[in-house]
Amino acid sequence: MGPRQQRKEAGEVDEVMKAFSDPGTEEKYLKLGFVPDGLSLKLTVGEVSVYAIEHPWKGAALTLESITPRTATQYEVACPTKCSREQIAGLIYVNIARNFRHSAEAFKTHFEKLGVPLFQ
Repeated sequence: MGPRQQRKEAGEVDEVMKAFSDPGTEEKYLKLGFVPDGLSLKLTVGEVSVYAIEHPWKGAALTLESITPRTATQYEVACPTKCSREQIAGLIYVNIARNFRHSAEAFKTHFEKLGVPLFQ
């Protein structure tokens, strides 16, 4: 077997991993500013990062994380995959406003710039 065949076989194994099995669900998160990050999608605004990945029973698992020089916080919420882009943004914003007050305005501005209405 020559070097060309080995490269072809290696290329066949090289798959692109997706955070969601449904392309429509993944597209909703990408339109909210999430970017691929390993096996999940990630959105960072200010000092808070939100990771989204498909969960077999919960729909989408959203992990909210903030690490600052004085504190470190991480927790998870679930979001049904059938939620609209506006509902996803609302769920994220409510959790940010409640648990990361210092970043709430930054997230609100981020979603407004994308044209996503919050609680209309």
